Amino acid sequence: MKVDQQKPNRLFITIFSLMVFLLIAACSSGGVDDTGGDSTNTANVITPAAVGSDTFTVGQTVYNTHCASCHGIDGEGQFPDAPMQPDETGRIGAPPHDGTGHTWHHGDDLLIRYVIEGGLGDPDRFYPMPALGGVLSDEEITAVIAYIKTMWEPDQVAVQREQTIAARQQ
Repeated sequence: MKVDQQKPNRLFITIFSLMVFLLIAACSSGGVDDTGGDSTNTANVITPAAVGSDTFTVGQTVYNTHCASCHGIDGEGQFPDAPMQPDETGRIGAPPHDGTGHTWHHGDDLLIRYVIEGGLGDPDRFYPMPALGGVLSDEEITAVIAYIKTMWEPDQVAVQREQTIAARQQ
């Protein structure tokens, strides 16, 4: 009995091609939100909230309630005229979250950690940030970070996105 070798080879090629396609698709997505829309999954890169979206509204509300009293209503920081200078107590105030600040230099995972755990700096040198992990939901934390990103320039958003991806690849 003669066995047709073409069928097993075609089946192998089909299965192999499908596996390569799935592997490429999985690697190219990388768990990163490339849609440009609001991200509510902290496993994805958080994108700036679209003005008028639910994420923007929630993020703005959370920011105004829990962040603005220290970081400024427009993200200008506690001491906008001298954001990195110690005050009369010797401490540095809450940093700006707008484009003049350093927030956009940190990946999403560190920003999420700051919100959840509070300030990670020396309380003798910095005003401590309260831990909001027991106060805010994951959705609210994502929304407030997405809202803060609306205060940045497009190139700052792009740099921060790459920082997030690079930190996750380590």
